[in-house]
Amino acid sequence: MSNIGEITAIILAAGKGTRMRSLRPKVMHEVCGTTLVECVLDAVFDAGVSRVIIVVGDKKELIVPTLRGKPAEIAEQCEQLGTAHAVMAARRFLPEVKGDVLILNGDAPLVKPQTLKRLVAMHAETDADVTLVTAQLDNPYGYGRISRDAHGSIRGIVEQGEATQDELNIREINAGIYVFKTTSLFEGLDAIVPHNKKGEFYLTDIISIFYNNGKKIEGFANENTAGILGINTQQELAIVNQIRRDEILQSFMNQGIAIVNPSNTFIENHVVIGEGTTIYPFTYICKNVVIGKQCSIGPFAYIKADTKIGDDVEMQNSISGEGRVFLK
Repeated sequence: MSNIGEITAIILAAGKGTRMRSLRPKVMHEVCGTTLVECVLDAVFDAGVSRVIIVVGDKKELIVPTLRGKPAEIAEQCEQLGTAHAVMAARRFLPEVKGDVLILNGDAPLVKPQTLKRLVAMHAETDADVTLVTAQLDNPYGYGRISRDAHGSIRGIVEQGEATQDELNIREINAGIYVFKTTSLFEGLDAIVPHNKKGEFYLTDIISIFYNNGKKIEGFANENTAGILGINTQQELAIVNQIRRDEILQSFMNQGIAIVNPSNTFIENHVVIGEGTTIYPFTYICKNVVIGKQCSIGPFAYIKADTKIGDDVEMQNSISGEGRVFLK
């Protein structure tokens, strides 16, 4: 049985993200202070994966510098010819890989380490050639649909742009997270041809190839639909930011931190708040801030990233480093 530490993860971060209508690469947009690709990278490492390869392409010069110091290898997709083509760009890193390969998109920042652990465990227990994450969505627009045969077995994935009206009515979607046996992955990649309208090499085509060749395909149904949400537009980015912000606030309140009005309090990732501290309305706390015990923060406080605040501090209407700080 595979251990998740033996898994090699490939994070696909080479897409252009044209629907974002932004000069920044899509994966460089932030959710609660952390870029999308770093959110995915953190989840992979928190799951216990020992080796990670990140595939970059469009505007790589803006992405690579942010990954320096991270324990990840960089592969370049020189032309953006689809997701399977992106995986092929990472193939040269995998000639001696003995374990399985986890593949996921770099634009799904809410993916949870627990989900990845359970996915890998199921893959090992079923001895599948591929195990992919699926989910049921009320509005599946934009996602590839899961096609099943008369026996309920997964036989393929149909992309939104290639689907018939009946296929568009399917609510079960592909989350873009897979675990492959390495040898099966290579065999499938070699068989993919660009027969779609865009002339791209779709990784999703590997599922129908496996089905036709009698390979074992398993679906991992993920009930936490927020955890698989991908981002393609500014509207979707705002939705995911709200979900993550609510998670952060809920976590602090579960620890006993008093947040007077969560609806107008903003706290980014990797913040530490000490016992007995109260956060008042219209406060924005940036990433990597440490706040001590028995503090009073806000109202109308803005605390910059990496700020350290000791115990028993009262801070109002403050901008750390350049604005006014009232301590009482």
